Amino acid sequence: MALEFILQAVTPERLVFEKPVEFVKLRTESGDIGILAKHINYITPIGAGEMLVREKDKEDVTYYLEGGFLEVRQDKVVILGVNIVEATKAEAERMAREVAIERAKRQKIKEEQNILGTKKRIQSNLTRK
Repeated sequence: MALEFILQAVTPERLVFEKPVEFVKLRTESGDIGILAKHINYITPIGAGEMLVREKDKEDVTYYLEGGFLEVRQDKVVILGVNIVEATKAEAERMAREVAIERAKRQKIKEEQNILGTKKRIQSNLTRK
């Protein structure tokens, strides 16, 4: 018999669910983590990706989780997510890919703006002398 713990999933808009589960797996910013009952206390930022939840005597349920924070206590796990939606594995992977692409685009634009600003400062310094 597997031990259970309470899994609470919350977004800024609402409480998505609060239910007893046997296992949860999700992506943190430093890699995937699997959590069982009596896990050591832990707090970490969450990355975008698939979250797998196993309820007692039921099949695994897949959710898409986009950013936030994870707090693990021995009897309760709280997920404060930006976005949490039930999805198939393929849908969760697709949504995570879209978020990663959007973040990469924003990072590239920021880098190009930094390069342009540096070039302008260099040009300005060269024309002053």
